Amino acid sequence: MGQMTKEDFESKIKEIVVSSVQPILAEQGKTLDTIKGDIDAQIKTLSDGLAANRPQFEVGEDRRALDPKGGFKCISQFAREIYLATKTGFRTIPKALGEWEAISKAADATTLREDDGEYGGFLIPEEFRNDLWLAVEQANPVLPLCMQVPMAVNTVKIPYVNGFDEGGGLVYGGIEWKWLDELDSKMATRPKFGRITLSLKKCAGLAYASDEILEDSPMSMENILKKGFSDGLNFQLMKVILRGTGAGQPLGILNAPCLVSVAAESGQAADTILWENIIKMYARHSSAASAVWIANEDCLPQLASMSLAVGTGGVPVWMPANGAAGKPYDTLMGKPLIWSKHCSTVGDVGDIMLCDFSQYLVGTKSGQGATGRFDTSIHLKFDADQTAFRFVFRIDGQPWWVSALTPPQSASTVSPFVAIATR
Repeated sequence: MGQMTKEDFESKIKEIVVSSVQPILAEQGKTLDTIKGDIDAQIKTLSDGLAANRPQFEVGEDRRALDPKGGFKCISQFAREIYLATKTGFRTIPKALGEWEAISKAADATTLREDDGEYGGFLIPEEFRNDLWLAVEQANPVLPLCMQVPMAVNTVKIPYVNGFDEGGGLVYGGIEWKWLDELDSKMATRPKFGRITLSLKKCAGLAYASDEILEDSPMSMENILKKGFSDGLNFQLMKVILRGTGAGQPLGILNAPCLVSVAAESGQAADTILWENIIKMYARHSSAASAVWIANEDCLPQLASMSLAVGTGGVPVWMPANGAAGKPYDTLMGKPLIWSKHCSTVGDVGDIMLCDFSQYLVGTKSGQGATGRFDTSIHLKFDADQTAFRFVFRIDGQPWWVSALTPPQSASTVSPFVAIATR
């Protein structure tokens, strides 16, 4: 008898197993084929169950794009990764879910890299831009008081009733009321309207960071960018709200036709502020209930030394109850007093003003771009080993009043913005 091959051995074993199992299956009314079918069915059931519980993967928007931080913990980390990516051409950057992945350019997917017409740049993530604008609003004491006008388009025309002269008995610029006898004829009248135009103007700030600070001390960029840009934009907004020319920038209060300047007192010394000036400013305000004072810090000595004449002497009117030992007042005639270096120096128009900023319109971009555009580039100062950071914000503003109001029983005009004439 020759040697048994592997195939013969397997075949013999199969015959033995089949001959042993078949009688048992026959008693149960089954065959090998039905057993095989049952096993296949059980495998399919298990497979379907696993598939139902398996995480689903869908083709569509990158989930990192939904993260307003673009996967970065802070703006300093973003700035450093941009710097390193542009130096090496290959960096690992964070994804929104916390993992790390290698890409050829930092921020390509997470920060919406875009090619700028002026120079190539990376758009800084939305949340960091929102933080900067929030810092501006919190630091600016005047901006939150203004009437905010969201603008979806570049230009908005706002209608107003042209009724700033009530001296002739007219209201709304042209409606006249008269008492009539029984047979008198009624006279047709109609109101007058006008339009104020707000057109968004562009304000841009630019800062540079050396390669050394980005590479060796990236966390320093957090304060540099947030503090620098927020303070810079706040500085510019305060300046144009008060002193803007209206040419390529908002129209400021001091250049507005509705500004009322109270005349100096007879014989008043130059560069002084008298209690009589303050009282007359208050009297010329159209709605002092919602007004605030805003003044240059140079005015503090004049305000603190104001006095009310009593007989041949006088008494101080702005000193705290316990004199110089007390904290200086931050109100005047019950109204908040805001200090601003953009007010004029003592003696010039605008050194101290009484303003109702709710009558000042501030138009800002709404929707996409509402918090400005903030991007960065290595190309502008490539030869100087510096990275450029740029913030662009679009805004416009002007007083809602196109002129002061003449009351029906007074020749003195009133306005939401009142100052003292040059002394």
